[in-house]
Amino acid sequence: MEKMKANTTKVDFQKIFPFLGLAAVLIFFGAFSGGRLFTAQNLKAVLNDGLYIIVGASGYAFLFAMGILDFSIGANMAVSCAVACLAAKINPWLALPAALLTGMLISGILGLVHVKAHVDAFITTLAGQFILNGLVLIVLDNSVQQAPLEMLKWYTLPLKLVILIGCMVAGYLMLEHGVYGKTGKLIGSCPEAARQTGINVGRHKLAAFVIMGALVGLLGFVSLIRTGTASSKTGSTLMMNVLNAALLGGLPMSGGPTTKFRGVIVGSLTMAFLTSGMTLMGYNVNTQQIVKGLIFLIAISISFDRKNMKVIK
Repeated sequence: MEKMKANTTKVDFQKIFPFLGLAAVLIFFGAFSGGRLFTAQNLKAVLNDGLYIIVGASGYAFLFAMGILDFSIGANMAVSCAVACLAAKINPWLALPAALLTGMLISGILGLVHVKAHVDAFITTLAGQFILNGLVLIVLDNSVQQAPLEMLKWYTLPLKLVILIGCMVAGYLMLEHGVYGKTGKLIGSCPEAARQTGINVGRHKLAAFVIMGALVGLLGFVSLIRTGTASSKTGSTLMMNVLNAALLGGLPMSGGPTTKFRGVIVGSLTMAFLTSGMTLMGYNVNTQQIVKGLIFLIAISISFDRKNMKVIK
C-alpha cells in the first residue's frame, strides 16, 4: 500500500512539475527584473523567441511520442536558411518553398537512414548535425549572406501569429485527436505491438522526421526575414531550447501515451520567459547556455522513466 501511494505521489508531481516550473520562472524573473518581464516591449521579445521554440517543439512532440531524439534540427535550420537566402537572390518568393523543401529533404534522408539502415536515431541525427554544420559553410561560401532588404517587411505581427497559432492548433489536433498522433504514441509505447497490429512503424517514423523537417525549414525562412541574413550560427540555440522545452513540459523521452501537447505549450513558454528573464538580468549568451544545461540535467532527472531505460529508439 505504501509503495502504491509513493508511486501515485511521484506521478502527480511529474504532472504538475511543468506548471510549477513556469510559475517559478514568472515569479522569480518578474520580481528580480522589477516587473520589466511583463512590459509590452519585453513580451514582444518573448513572442519572437517563443515562436522558434513553440514551432520547433510542436514538431519535436511527434518524434518524442515515438521515443526518437533528433539532434540535427539546429543545423538543418541553418542549411534551410542558407538555401532560402540563395533562392531569394533569384526571386524573394522562392525563399519559402526553398526552405521548406530543404528542411524536409534533409530530415527525410536522415529518417530513411534510421528506418531503412536501422541506425539509432541518436547516432543518425548526431552524425547529420556534423555533416550539416560543414555543409552550411559550403553553401554560404564561408561568409554571411544577405537577403534582399525588401524581405524584412514580411516579418510582421500577423504573420507571426498565423504561424504560431497554426502550428499549435494543427499540432494539438494531430497529436491528441488524430490517428497519426495516437499511432505514434502506440509506437513509442511498444513498437513490436504496433507492428503486430499491422502498423507500418517505419513509415510513421519517416513521416515524423519529414514533419519536423518542414517546421525547421519554416523556421529557417522566419529567421531569414527577421534578420535579413543567413549564417552558420543560424539555429545554434534551437536544439537546446526545444529539447529543454519538451522536458520542462513533461514530455517523456521514452515516448508513449503520456506525451501530451499541453507540455509543448507550457515548456515552450517556460523557456521563452527564462531566456527573456536572463537577458533582462544581464546574463550573456555563455552564461545562459550554462543555466540551460543545468536545467536540462534537472528536467531529465525528473522526467526520465527509469523503468524503461531504452529512451533512444
